[in-house]
Amino acid sequence: MALSIAAYAKLSWYPFSDEPVISSIWYMNRLGDPSILLPGESPDKKWHLFGHTFLGIVHFISENGISWEPRKMIELRGHSPSLYIEDGVYYLMYEKHDAIPSQIDSIFVRRKRKNRVSHSRIEMRSSTDLILFSEPKIILDSREIPFAADGLGRPRVSRPQLFKDGEVYTLFFGASHVVLEDSKHKSSRYFASATSSSLLGPYQLTNHGKPLIGPDGDDPNRSLAVGSVRVLKASDGYVALQCGKYWDKELNKSSTSLIQIESVDGVNWLPSTRPRILSPPSEGWASRYIISCDARYKEDEGCVYCYFSASSKKRFRPAKEAIGLLLGKDPVLRKVFL
Repeated sequence: MALSIAAYAKLSWYPFSDEPVISSIWYMNRLGDPSILLPGESPDKKWHLFGHTFLGIVHFISENGISWEPRKMIELRGHSPSLYIEDGVYYLMYEKHDAIPSQIDSIFVRRKRKNRVSHSRIEMRSSTDLILFSEPKIILDSREIPFAADGLGRPRVSRPQLFKDGEVYTLFFGASHVVLEDSKHKSSRYFASATSSSLLGPYQLTNHGKPLIGPDGDDPNRSLAVGSVRVLKASDGYVALQCGKYWDKELNKSSTSLIQIESVDGVNWLPSTRPRILSPPSEGWASRYIISCDARYKEDEGCVYCYFSASSKKRFRPAKEAIGLLLGKDPVLRKVFL
């Protein structure tokens, strides 16, 4: 059973560990944008996590949600995966953009340049066992989103998430991006949605063809960019965990925090009354940005598992990104079990 909006707002959040549960290593550099399946949702009753690296989307498996093992690469050059389940079928959605680099192309793909599709789009692949996946199908094309090219030379869509309410499918996604001046980090400019009566589309924009959320210079949590917005279905609407980008006047640099926003209809979103859930520490593996997350409510434990990606950077070295874990519990229940 899903939690209510008010129940999410009351959760007490605490880190499972000061260290990441999945670290970034040389062949999985900048591991981020996790998407989670609980044992009760998966075909083999194990924990599953999909995330992306600079190469593409990687599938991880765990017996306990803490110790993870990489299984295989799912989609070369795929970004920001998410999962939707319907009638025993798992639909993996992700962003795909840019031509495959020639070095990777010559080793792995060996296909003719003229057959490449390089524009940003949302693709979907399906599976019944999370091992074999169908061929990808495009469900949203960035060139059909008017604001996807704002501030850019070419349009971009990202971070897809799919929900079904009655007979209507709602696809939430990011559009365009902002390059932060001080760090050159890219972050989603807008958060938007589109609906369809069919799983594969076509999808039509909601909110009169405008983004649901955009950057706001007066907003302390998204003055620079909207960032990642991970939507969760509540019993009485929706909540979302947002990693917006803002200018920290005290530190004189761009920063980010994980916050909760809420909506009854999925179109009109308001900030929660609760304080920020997580901000970057002064040092360590998550000291640069909190970038994205995914969360699931595990009813038998009365606990929300929130896997988040965060980054760090040391001087002239490339930024590193890894995945950590936050646990959310009703504070009353925490007192009972402590």
